[in-house]
Amino acid sequence: MQRKEFGRRGLSQENPSQRGKRQSHYSSGRMTASYAQAGGALALDDADSFSLWTAFSTTLALLFSFQGRIGRMEYWSIGIARCVLLLALFFALIDTTQPGLAEMDEAALAIALFTSTSGLVYTALFIAGIVNYWSLEARRCHDRDVSGLVLLLLFVPIFGTFYALYLFIMNGFFPGTPGTNRFDTAQGLAPVFD
Repeated sequence: MQRKEFGRRGLSQENPSQRGKRQSHYSSGRMTASYAQAGGALALDDADSFSLWTAFSTTLALLFSFQGRIGRMEYWSIGIARCVLLLALFFALIDTTQPGLAEMDEAALAIALFTSTSGLVYTALFIAGIVNYWSLEARRCHDRDVSGLVLLLLFVPIFGTFYALYLFIMNGFFPGTPGTNRFDTAQGLAPVFD
């Protein structure tokens, strides 16, 4: 039997035995169960399941993941932010007014750097910046449908310098492959940022 319902367009296709038995998202078990928690506080369980851990892990994945692909805008914005942050931290943490710093050789400078707290903090952040650099380059190569293993060519003594320049031009200025490629993930944002 067809019946017109208030607030709905068209005719309802349900039979009379199903009327009133539909379960809305307001009366689902997860909301009533969460409402019955301590003190009767209503905790809505949204579909996003947003939490601080989700935000933290998403940020870490954005900065340090080697999976998926990224567009040029994301590549440039994260890369520039990394360089500015590392330079600002260098001048903030390293005491350049220390007497005799300019006259030290490399070994004495490394010892002075690693024995100070600020030097250790900067070294840890510098290592994180290097991992961020490699992850950005690998994901940008993925956007061009090239394996990230080509980055190992940077370690070839003389060829690596020229290859770094080629990689900078290709990753920084040329768009990736249109549509999907073999490096796409479910969270791939390259079409949004490119």
